[in-house]
Amino acid sequence: MDPFSIMTNSILAVFIVMQLGLIPIMAEGETTVFGAVGEQVILPCTDKSPSDKVTWKYNDRVVIQYLDRLLRGLNFKDRYELNTQGNFSLKLSQLEHSDAGKYVCEVGSRIFKVELQVFEVTGSPSGYLLQDKNLMLSIQGSSSASVTWSNNRKDKVTATQSTELKNGGRTLQIHNLQVEDSGTWTCHITSLPAKLDIPYKVLVIGFHNLKRETLYEAVNSTVSISYSLSTHLLQIRELEYVRVAWEWKSKTDSKYQEKFNFSVTSKELLLPNQMANMQVTWKPSHTLEVKLSKVQVKDAGWYKCQLTVSRGHVEKAIHLVVMTVSADPVGPLSKWANVTLLCKLSAPIPPNAQLFWEHVNGTEKKLNMSGHNEVMVKTKTVGLWRCSLKVENNTITRIDYTVVKAAEWNVLIVVVVGLGASIVLLLLASLFIFIFTARQRRRRRAEKMAQARQDLIERRICQCQRQLKNDYSDA
Repeated sequence: MDPFSIMTNSILAVFIVMQLGLIPIMAEGETTVFGAVGEQVILPCTDKSPSDKVTWKYNDRVVIQYLDRLLRGLNFKDRYELNTQGNFSLKLSQLEHSDAGKYVCEVGSRIFKVELQVFEVTGSPSGYLLQDKNLMLSIQGSSSASVTWSNNRKDKVTATQSTELKNGGRTLQIHNLQVEDSGTWTCHITSLPAKLDIPYKVLVIGFHNLKRETLYEAVNSTVSISYSLSTHLLQIRELEYVRVAWEWKSKTDSKYQEKFNFSVTSKELLLPNQMANMQVTWKPSHTLEVKLSKVQVKDAGWYKCQLTVSRGHVEKAIHLVVMTVSADPVGPLSKWANVTLLCKLSAPIPPNAQLFWEHVNGTEKKLNMSGHNEVMVKTKTVGLWRCSLKVENNTITRIDYTVVKAAEWNVLIVVVVGLGASIVLLLLASLFIFIFTARQRRRRRAEKMAQARQDLIERRICQCQRQLKNDYSDA
């Protein structure tokens, strides 16, 4: 072999040896994977070349190895699962904060590096919350990642009057929680190589629509007072003890009086026994309904439902306003008479409301211009009159009253009866006078006769005395 060939073969051999020396140390770039506590994550090792040996290490310690068969390392965990079909990725279940760190996958002559970062969203207080309370959500994990939040409507959370972001967005403070805030809030964690969304379920116990609610109802009507809860009472009972009370007061400055209460067991609602003028039901739509039949003015006032648990209580009050009408005088209206119709509410009307009388199918109308709780109309017009309460052209409640015209024959009967009564009275008076006069005459006649007899007796006595005296004289 010539010197040139020997030198060429030598250079080639050296190059091959150098290449063989580089193969065992070839490594892939490092991959970052995000995972959430309690969830599972897959650490990629995507070498598809056939290999009889696969080793996964965590912080330089063997955790799982495959060499003709599956072997466990010293850091044995049942939560590790190796994929041997197509790739050699490692699945880790029930993540814990201690699982975070650097993982290395060795497949034949190749090395794959994976950094696992574990995050967790915590809430304070945890579990359910009561209406109008505050909730603080925090993210635990790597501080280098960017954190944003979205609410239960999937809208991005920004700093507002009800939400506050702290610590670079890693802490979210929610103020004055309402039942509409119940649902899944999401923490979005992002960095250049990875991203992760962690949901957090928020459960707010309370009543829908806590704004001041007023019911306007006509007297003698049936009123349904409903309280809609965010959660079924039996679901709340699975968490702890629940008590419900229903109370009433006549005006804002008086004290509430309890009408009834009931407790919730783990299996059923122990609703109170039905009472007079009151029916209590629980609807599938998480609604407590109390029906009052034939309401009167005395039933007007504030009705409050209070839900009590160990953490406190939530409540909602509904104002019942009763409308009444009256007429003076009551009954059929004579031809020349007037009637005064009065429509009255048990509480002042709201600023944007109108309370008025109107003659149905007529042109007469009387509007309350003072803003008070009553309106009065004086009229001679018979027919159907209607008192209505409107708010922004929407009729809230109304009562009809019919003014009836007195029939003419009724008037004649009244005149005849009156005339007959006058005649009877006159006759009675005449009879009384006649009887009285006759008695007076008989009494005077009796007195005269008695006086005459007395005079006669006295005269006889006097004559006897004279005669006796003359007899004595003759003797």
